[in-house]
Amino acid sequence: MSLLALAATAMLVPAAQPVHSIPIEHRGATYRVDYKPHVETSMRVVGMSAGPRPSTQRCVVNARVSVERVIAGGQGQELKAMLPGSETFQQHLPGSCHGRDGDAAKVVAAKAGAIATHLARSAAADRTAALAAIDSAHHFAAN
Repeated sequence: MSLLALAATAMLVPAAQPVHSIPIEHRGATYRVDYKPHVETSMRVVGMSAGPRPSTQRCVVNARVSVERVIAGGQGQELKAMLPGSETFQQHLPGSCHGRDGDAAKVVAAKAGAIATHLARSAAADRTAALAAIDSAHHFAAN
């Protein structure tokens, strides 16, 4: 058996994860737009361990990062939306995944720089959509 599956373990983003913030000026008002990561991790065992033979098992840790946009107005209102798409980071660790729940958090912490880069790229690509969301909110508020 070359592939053993382990139940997926989902985690929320630790509070120390980076947040990318930018100010947007639109229609005479300044809005703070935060891009926050949402990380889901899963672990699975690949390989096998057959009695007295050397084990070929390794733990594959996947961290799927999606981005939430939070637009904050000057009066305490917030407009939240999950952005389409995500990025997956992967790391292989030797041995089984059993009892290694803390290793998933370590992998996410080790990828903090790559996650911050992903947030910055998402923010740059999202500017037009953020302006459209602000216009839409103004339209609904006026009606």
